[in-house]
Amino acid sequence: MVAIASVWKKKHDDLKAKRNSLFAAYTKDPQNFLLAREIKALDDEIADCTQHVEQERRAEQRAATPVPKLVTTSK
Repeated sequence: MVAIASVWKKKHDDLKAKRNSLFAAYTKDPQNFLLAREIKALDDEIADCTQHVEQERRAEQRAATPVPKLVTTSK
């Protein structure tokens, strides 16, 4: 599972770098709606990656947490 999370994390980091680059250009030309739309699309992809990374982390935590044994009492 760690490998899957690292793939999503890498994709997230790549998208974030591209987004930051576009945002720097957008701050110089805030009327450029094409850049704004591209940044929005990247933000959506980044959010998707973040969600996948969090799901993988939760799955890893569940796998690492021992399942408590049920104690039964006999009468």
